[in-house]
Amino acid sequence: MEKRHLKTKILILFIVSEILPVQAQKIEIPKFSGFINARYSWDDADDDVQGFDIRRVRISATGNLSDKVDYKFQAEYETSAKVLDAYLRWKIRPEFNLEFGECKLPYSQENLYGPTTWQTIENPAVVDQLNGYNDISGIKANGRDIGLLLYGDLFKARDGHYFVKYNAGLFNGNGINAKDDNNKKDFAGLLYFLPVSALSLTVGHYQGSYGAKGAEHVRIRTSAGAEWKDSRWTVRSEYISGNTAGQKSDGVYAFAAWKVLPIIEPVLSYDTFKPDRDAEERQTNYQVGINVFPLKNIRIQAAYTYEANKVAKDKNQVETQIFVQF
Repeated sequence: MEKRHLKTKILILFIVSEILPVQAQKIEIPKFSGFINARYSWDDADDDVQGFDIRRVRISATGNLSDKVDYKFQAEYETSAKVLDAYLRWKIRPEFNLEFGECKLPYSQENLYGPTTWQTIENPAVVDQLNGYNDISGIKANGRDIGLLLYGDLFKARDGHYFVKYNAGLFNGNGINAKDDNNKKDFAGLLYFLPVSALSLTVGHYQGSYGAKGAEHVRIRTSAGAEWKDSRWTVRSEYISGNTAGQKSDGVYAFAAWKVLPIIEPVLSYDTFKPDRDAEERQTNYQVGINVFPLKNIRIQAAYTYEANKVAKDKNQVETQIFVQF
């Protein structure tokens, strides 16, 4: 019995020593930041869908509890206030780290980017509808959920980049600020292969369910993507398929953005999405846009999109928006 207690004490001391090193036990004052996103939009599908709006207002707080433990809190106001991110990270070592709380789901490379870094104004349709934004399952959660995440970098190259990166975790599967409504936890994982520092190849998977206990529906997502990102070019593409309560969907997006000048970045993008492979409906978007960076904390975007629909009426859309970060 005494040996067991001794082992327990040693384990606790090890964990405490890892989380709260002696030289870093002072808790830092949180760092606050955020942004305001204002937009003007117009399309010819509905004369009422046009005009100005404040699309997003976000504020976040980040800080360190020690050399190896940090946290983030981010809230957003659109039509009502909601918590987007609220997590604690234990950075054990480059190869293995833990994160607990509410965060982005890691099964699509595009989902792990945020609106302040998107090259396009809108998410591709397949990301919007198979990644928990306006998911066809009915879950609207800004691509986030609550759970426990493992992540890390493996096999360091001579130039400093890692050949393999991974994110994998268990989540409620019910969206932001929501308890699970069944006893099953959902898995989400994303694996990166980086043969060179600028090129990443990804495969991702989500395996879960939604709905009340005893009336669950399957929710499965699989992705495969690639990205080239250097000082001037960002080229990214991804294929995502889904099975939502037996309804099979898929889609793909691709875009290229080129900084012709440090402050000017033209963008060409294409995406197509079929919500039900057994039905005729399909949405395909063709977009040309430009991003302008007049000041360090200001970004202006403008884009024209032609939306071709297999069943519904085609439409033309013009959007412009500004981000002011602080």
